[in-house]
Amino acid sequence: MRRLLRFISGGMLPVMALLAQPNPGMTTAQTRELIAVSEMGHTPPEAESLSRSLTFEESDDPTVAAHAVAAHQPAGAARKAFNKAEHLAKKKRGEEAIAKYREAVAIDPLYFEAWNNLALELEAAGQKREAEQVFRRLIESEPRHVLGFTNLAALLSGQKRYAEAEAVARQAMKLHKYSFKANLVLGSVLIDEGKWSDEAKSDLQYAQVRYPQVKALLDRWPAKSTRN
Repeated sequence: MRRLLRFISGGMLPVMALLAQPNPGMTTAQTRELIAVSEMGHTPPEAESLSRSLTFEESDDPTVAAHAVAAHQPAGAARKAFNKAEHLAKKKRGEEAIAKYREAVAIDPLYFEAWNNLALELEAAGQKREAEQVFRRLIESEPRHVLGFTNLAALLSGQKRYAEAEAVARQAMKLHKYSFKANLVLGSVLIDEGKWSDEAKSDLQYAQVRYPQVKALLDRWPAKSTRN
């Protein structure tokens, strides 16, 4: 989920922009995920691997009982269209990529990874209404798809629809309370709503394990937390 504006008290700095700053101590994959949840314009396609992949859900849970969407083997033609779409997205040929993602899901409606990436590409192209529709279709079709919920929450928050974003983020947390990303998104949305609460702080402290840049926000936390 890649587009959320956050404001740090005092500096009015977008929190997700801060979190997306490169960290020499992070792996490339972790840095990509931070960039992918930023509201800093069009995210470079090469920086989207985790938000664009269902495998993210398995690596996002530190517990033994990691949540994951059931494996799905897409039809060969759908996989071919998907791979072409990914290639086009990396080349920043968004409209062509969107067409290929549409082709992939038309061939295989259960290709949830393609639905997810179609929504992200639509969002990047400024087609936010349809991106939201695609995310909602995704989570209705596969209600265990935590990544779909977090990406949708990020999109809603980027439109300043914070109450809706909070509700969706809470659904993600209900599904997968140990998800670093779900904790990051919920904590960030709460701050957007002006809820510098113990809950928001706890969520971000947990997310800090995966996202060390969160520390800069936590260090600026108000002396008095608000109630939820």
